[in-house]
Amino acid sequence: MENQNEESAFTQPIQLLGSLSHESLPSSSQLTQKRNRIESPLPESLLPPQSRKRSKYANSSPPIFPQEFIAEILSYLPVQSLLRFRCVSRSWKSLITDPFFVKTHLKKIQNDPKFTRAGVLINTGNTRTRNLMRIKSCSLNAIYEDPIVKSTEIEYPSKIVAARFNWIVGSCNGLICIAVRQDTVYLLNPTLRVSVRLPDLGFNRRRGCYTVYGLGFDASVDDYKVVGVFCYQRKGFKDDYHSIVRVYSLKTNFWRRIQDFQFGVPTNEAGKYVDGSLNWAVCHRKEMSYSWIIVSLDLAQETYKEVVQPSYGDGAGKITLGILDGCLCVLCSYERLHADVWVMREFGKIESWTKLATVPYVPDHGSELCSTPLFVSGSGEILFHFGLMLFVYNPKEKIFRIAEIHDDAISYIDQAEIYVESLVSPTVNNQH
Repeated sequence: MENQNEESAFTQPIQLLGSLSHESLPSSSQLTQKRNRIESPLPESLLPPQSRKRSKYANSSPPIFPQEFIAEILSYLPVQSLLRFRCVSRSWKSLITDPFFVKTHLKKIQNDPKFTRAGVLINTGNTRTRNLMRIKSCSLNAIYEDPIVKSTEIEYPSKIVAARFNWIVGSCNGLICIAVRQDTVYLLNPTLRVSVRLPDLGFNRRRGCYTVYGLGFDASVDDYKVVGVFCYQRKGFKDDYHSIVRVYSLKTNFWRRIQDFQFGVPTNEAGKYVDGSLNWAVCHRKEMSYSWIIVSLDLAQETYKEVVQPSYGDGAGKITLGILDGCLCVLCSYERLHADVWVMREFGKIESWTKLATVPYVPDHGSELCSTPLFVSGSGEILFHFGLMLFVYNPKEKIFRIAEIHDDAISYIDQAEIYVESLVSPTVNNQH
């Protein structure tokens, strides 16, 4: 009995379908109309808000921004962000490493009135490890705004054999030049963490000789150059120095000898890059007397000239050169009295020399007088490397403030240099 009931239950739908006459079945056109009624969307007014948005953009493609819009937006971002964004796609990587984009990004950084992408390189030492020097960086804004400044150690190959002879030659458009023991030279970008060792200069070190360097950019051939000046004594003449000058080109990766240094030999300081030239302070000998002059080497023409100095007045002593806001500056010391800071607003024009400030003599800071200024803020406060530390001087109130750097490994600061973050790489040619 149960089997009969189960069988009837399964056969009943079939019987019902079989009992339908051909006329009772809907036509194909009727089925199509019914299906269209079922599939057609409800009026937008009857849809929930989220469904309305989905229905509106369901068949539309995602918006495509023009490449120039993307490049403009990315050019305002910091280097660290751009390094991450290289992984987004091949087209973004190609864009971010493109020479034109690198140049555009650099210009925006250099024109930033708040200098948010600028830093200070410091060559530091520790009294507990007297043979070791470490190059670190800290934020320029933090020096002016924060009571305590943090520092980070930069990466470069010679750190493994770090010694007291590591020397910051200079910076140019985010590239840093470092000399180790005067005969080994590196170019690096600390933001990109990329470095390259330059070929050997070929100068044989010997007693009584020294080598000074300078880093700059030759816009005429779109090339970064390092100049090495080897200064040596003539045999039997203790105070008679001669020089051999060679220029390294990043494009050719080669040192080439040029005309020897003119007007004497430079002091043991790096050349200062301004407007396509490298500039040194030179103790010039004329007959039986000596005087301080400024000698400029044009990187494009490879010619030397003397830069006319301002009138310092009576009592002027040694001069040291520096760079302020892209301009050549001079600190002229008046022994145990004060030092004057002069800025050449237009390079090569004597009438553009402007006296920026007079800095008082402050003893007991490891040095009688401060070095050349590193930076001047919008409010006129001047950052100096002074003795063994960094100072900010307010010329209006005539007070100094120590820039406190929080790092137990730093006992003293031997050098300081301003640099900017950039995408300029020492391993890629023709990118500026």
